Amino acid sequence: MEKRKKLTLLEVFGLSIAMVAPTGAMSFNTASAAANAGINMPIAFLLGGIGVLFVAISFVELGKRIPGDGSAYAYNAKALGEKAGFISGWLLVLTYVTFVFSSGAIVGNFANVFLSHLGVHLPVNLYNILVLLLGGWLSHKGIEFSTRLTLILELLAVLVLSVLTVVIIFSGGRSGNSVQPLIPQPHMATGLGMGMVFALMSFAGFEGSATIAPRARNPRKAISIALLGAVSFAAIFYFLVSYAEVIGFGSAHIGDLAKSTAPMNFLATHYLGTNAAIFMDFAAMVSYFACYFGALNAGAFMLEALGKSGYLHPWLAVESGDKQTPTHALDSITGLALIVYVIFAIGLGVSASDMYNWFGTIGMLGLLTVYVLVNIGAIVYFRKDKGRSMFKHVLAPVIGILVLIYPIYTSIWPIPAFPMNTFPYIAIVWFLIGLWVATKRRKVETRLEDF
Repeated sequence: MEKRKKLTLLEVFGLSIAMVAPTGAMSFNTASAAANAGINMPIAFLLGGIGVLFVAISFVELGKRIPGDGSAYAYNAKALGEKAGFISGWLLVLTYVTFVFSSGAIVGNFANVFLSHLGVHLPVNLYNILVLLLGGWLSHKGIEFSTRLTLILELLAVLVLSVLTVVIIFSGGRSGNSVQPLIPQPHMATGLGMGMVFALMSFAGFEGSATIAPRARNPRKAISIALLGAVSFAAIFYFLVSYAEVIGFGSAHIGDLAKSTAPMNFLATHYLGTNAAIFMDFAAMVSYFACYFGALNAGAFMLEALGKSGYLHPWLAVESGDKQTPTHALDSITGLALIVYVIFAIGLGVSASDMYNWFGTIGMLGLLTVYVLVNIGAIVYFRKDKGRSMFKHVLAPVIGILVLIYPIYTSIWPIPAFPMNTFPYIAIVWFLIGLWVATKRRKVETRLEDF
């Protein structure tokens, strides 16, 4: 087999940034955050970022010590045992695949809005199908191409949103710059906690690059820079952008932000003009495409790792071409995404925003569970290590677990309305299927070339 080309630090970093999708998150999640945290929305995003940073430390510390494909699967297989490792990887498959469904569905919506400005009017369903097919085709060009493309797209989107943020802050927004959004309001304690839930959602996927870090020239350095860098960048970016949104709408008019379906479009139009709003819609479109494309690749590499380990069919682990790309896994996810879109969007008439919220929520339930397991794994793995750090190997994972308890709890109680009330059961069923699959692990004897 031809020697695999090593990834650069920038390429590994690119996948985490794409999965986080900073511009998309700020275009879609801030209204819900504002509805709960009010003018303290910037604090919610900052606290959420700090909390996720502690989770990232556990991923990094385990990733530096435990080599191997499969991210959380490899880590927890060593830290908590083989079955716990598989369940971690199995839940990440659920997360990445549902993120493909959710972000893939919303791209078409933004594409429709953007292209309508240019006089192009086609059915939204056609846009979505073309997006899924385009992503599937581009993914065959190899992980190097994929990570570079997603990074370029996301940085372009970030640049557009950064310009808007700077203009709003330097112009003083609607009623002038104020420290009020940065001072916790006593009556908003509960709302601030709920706002953190949506803030945490905006960091989801930061660990995506851990699935490809073993392919880097320096895996230990790559996973540190990619994960900690992505979370740190996103935390600062979210804090500044969310502050700009609050003063852009005006502290006294935070309700307008909470009700807005396209807050960045509104702000771009108000502060930069109609043409700028077109660029803002373009930025949101490419950001969510990068997120979809990143989730597609992360999911494929996780399937490849589980196929190599004997849990899933070895056909999924086949690497094709000189880029050694897991094309079978990529095609499987792309095909499943097309089927799901046809059933839900075309067959049942589910809107893109509902698909984004529904499948994104299911994926978040799996992801938050994995985050907890990785933090527990870090505590267990380093408990007898002579070089154990009280901060990195005990305090950080404990804080990470405590930060995650609240969003997990609020996802299941109070019991949400249908269909959201069914999502925890879907995650539980997936978990139980994983337990059954774990008992059917086959010996890895078949040569992958045979497939």
